Amino acid sequence: MKRIVSLFLAILLISCCIVLAGCGDKSKTVLINGAPLSEYTVIIPEGCDNVTRYAAENFVDLTKDVLGLELTIKSDLADPMDKEILIGATNRAESKTETALKDKEYLLFTKNGKIVMQGYDIYIGGACGDFINKHISPALSADKRKIDITSIAKEPTPTEFKFANKSTSVIFMIGDGMGNQHIRMAEQNGLTKFIGKKLPYSASVTTSSESVLSGEIGWTDSAAAATAMSTGYKTLNAYLGLDKEGNQLKNIRELAYEKGAKTGILTTDVITGGTPAGYLCHHTNRKDTEILQAQIDKITNDKKIDYIKGEVGNSLTDETKYALDTLSAGGSPFFIMIEEAQIDKMSEAHDYNGTIDAVKRFDDAILYAVEFTLCHPDTMLIITADHETGELVPKITNEYKFEFKTYHHTNYNVPVYAIGSGCESITGDLDNTDLAKISAKAFTDSPFGNND
Repeated sequence: MKRIVSLFLAILLISCCIVLAGCGDKSKTVLINGAPLSEYTVIIPEGCDNVTRYAAENFVDLTKDVLGLELTIKSDLADPMDKEILIGATNRAESKTETALKDKEYLLFTKNGKIVMQGYDIYIGGACGDFINKHISPALSADKRKIDITSIAKEPTPTEFKFANKSTSVIFMIGDGMGNQHIRMAEQNGLTKFIGKKLPYSASVTTSSESVLSGEIGWTDSAAAATAMSTGYKTLNAYLGLDKEGNQLKNIRELAYEKGAKTGILTTDVITGGTPAGYLCHHTNRKDTEILQAQIDKITNDKKIDYIKGEVGNSLTDETKYALDTLSAGGSPFFIMIEEAQIDKMSEAHDYNGTIDAVKRFDDAILYAVEFTLCHPDTMLIITADHETGELVPKITNEYKFEFKTYHHTNYNVPVYAIGSGCESITGDLDNTDLAKISAKAFTDSPFGNND
């Protein structure tokens, strides 16, 4: 009997090995000019900025997702090795180049057995992404166990980064209460330059809700604004996922789910807050927390959302990384809304330092998302606000060079910044409902939202 069991186990083990050997691309050995990619170490400059660091982290994550290969990141203070992937201006001789780069350009080449990746500012992520997407992934379909990539340039030749023809995923980031002056105040108090300003598309967005348009009140609330950005329809203040008559509206998270994409919501607010609830719920009163939580619980229990988390603390960038890794695994299309809610809360309290810190925290999460987007060129990234809070204005005599004039929201326009295919119409003056319609193009060719 033992012999029969042993024979059965041996046959089962052999069968599993055969299945695993043919289980897709991750079982293949990738060579770079004859050298196994698994033997390479990623090198970044010691003390480098987060543009380079996040590009490298996204490159490592993408390599793991596509190849099942875990590469290690080390600083250039480490002893030089024969096989290195040099990301950014490292101290290695191979990184030294006189080649000038223009906006949207990057360098990707091999020299002395090392792989060199550089880019014009944020576009270093383009080199990282195109290494996998243009050179590795196309070769994986070949019926070979070993694939030798020899297509990478041998000289530093500038290449313009290009996105896929159509986006199939959307990252939508909302700085609650963040107006133009909030960004400027942060820039004059420690933030070098807001990352959104480095992106190719931008516009000014009107935020008026139906309550504002009817003259009932002077500014929108987060519920109505989130509904406008998630459904493409204006509604009354406090309404979530409903038009002004109370009719239920389909939001973009629901659209993405219906089209087979993974979906997620991430916020520093409570999950029943006005902004996240605008992407999760359908109800007439944002203050009915128990009703909203019940709706959210049902979505979660019915497995109609793949990632959901509220009340994130100071680790918004880490949570953004985790959420994006989770949703994009295996090349899945996805939609995620990411909110930094503390800009609004700190502005309402006239907490200058708290407001500045919240903008900086949001900016860092945006930067990570930008490098992710460059590594996943079928993604569009949109950054905006639901409304302005505090009527923040320049004031030379103030310690922070700005002054809050109210304790509530205002009807000021807010900025929007974007990158990726499908964002070309983000220019000039837009309404917040337009952002839902633009985002929806990643998931459907049919009209979405109010097209009257």
